[in-house]
Amino acid sequence: NDRSSSMEIYRVQAGDTVNSIAYKFNIPARRLEQDNNLAPGSDLNIGEALIIARPAQTYMVQRGDTLGQVAERFGVTVLQLLRNNPQISGRDPLTLNEGEVLVISYNVPDKKIEIYGYANEFISEGILKRTLPYLTYLAILNYRITAEGTLIDINDATLIETALKYGVAPIMFASSITEQGVGNNSITHAILIDPERKEKLINNLLSIMRQKGYYGLELTFVDVFPEDLELYITFISEVTLRFNEEGYPVFISLLPSTFGYTPGTAYESTYYSELGNIVNYMILISFLWSNASISQVSETTADFIRAYTDFAVTRIPPEKIFLGLNRMSYDWELPYEEGRTPGRLITNLGAISLASQLGVNIQFDDATQTPFFYYTESGIRHFVWFKDAQIVQAMADLVTQYGLKGIAVWNIMYYYNPVWLVINTQYNIVNVLDSHLT
Repeated sequence: NDRSSSMEIYRVQAGDTVNSIAYKFNIPARRLEQDNNLAPGSDLNIGEALIIARPAQTYMVQRGDTLGQVAERFGVTVLQLLRNNPQISGRDPLTLNEGEVLVISYNVPDKKIEIYGYANEFISEGILKRTLPYLTYLAILNYRITAEGTLIDINDATLIETALKYGVAPIMFASSITEQGVGNNSITHAILIDPERKEKLINNLLSIMRQKGYYGLELTFVDVFPEDLELYITFISEVTLRFNEEGYPVFISLLPSTFGYTPGTAYESTYYSELGNIVNYMILISFLWSNASISQVSETTADFIRAYTDFAVTRIPPEKIFLGLNRMSYDWELPYEEGRTPGRLITNLGAISLASQLGVNIQFDDATQTPFFYYTESGIRHFVWFKDAQIVQAMADLVTQYGLKGIAVWNIMYYYNPVWLVINTQYNIVNVLDSHLT
């Protein structure tokens, strides 16, 4: 079955059903459900974003077919088949069902992208295996740095082994971030002012890299005292030199709050330019955790990211930059008070499910490219703010516009197919290692 390919994002309107939308766009209803993580027979929410994807080529599985055989027959890789058919990745072993229709290919433009994903050591095996086909790098959290220059070990052997099997480069994530997700500038300060502790930390990092088979390092200090920033840049230069000598690339996260960046204001310091000349790759990101304020969340919206990218590419070579896609979503009580009102962490699927249960319409903000809705429970007004495919598309557009390296997804701890479908239908995802899937 050969036909032209396209991908678009459609927002559900009053009266729409899965069947009516499938008919409107001439695609099978079951594919529409699979592509959008919809349970069969699901009701739709007004304002909900759906991916409409049309494969270029499909194939109905015959008795005895294997993934390797189908890949060879059509001149694609097993990884490409898994990207195009994520329902297979959840099977153990990776088998095909007679009669199921596989997507062989989409008409993807000749554009390449690298995808960087963050995961904790306790990610479920099923989610990991469904996500790995879309990744170039897997950053495994979190080797916590102590003030003495030691590292708190994590149970990462299985994740490293699985990533390598899928041809995904495992990245050691080391940081001063505490278990609560808070940066510790006192630990950073203790390291930066003491040559012996710096040397000890570098040696400990290198020892783990060699021992465990990591591909590269992400070194992240979320909070740095302003007076320590020059020391920080010198230290990053030392780390990069040592690691590059042994063939390891170095990634760092550039949090706007750490370096004093604010949209619309003049930025005089040379921190970004200096770091841009030093390290191999930079990730423009704002990390969010279980609790976050609305002002923190605003740093993960499309308008902020665009302004931050506009600025960053004047200081850093674009081909070194990954854009951080933060998927964290929140439910806040109203009236909201900055720094005092707690936000309940939810997933985008959880937000959509909540809107469905409550029967409320999903609204959309064009500037931030984010959906939201309000509801009242036990007399308390709530504001729910989440992410859907639209912001992924906005970031993909920036990657194309500026010739950036790729997108860094914070985080991959839950699976939501539209995120990957937006990327997979528009880019060829690069692997820097060979996979060992058959």
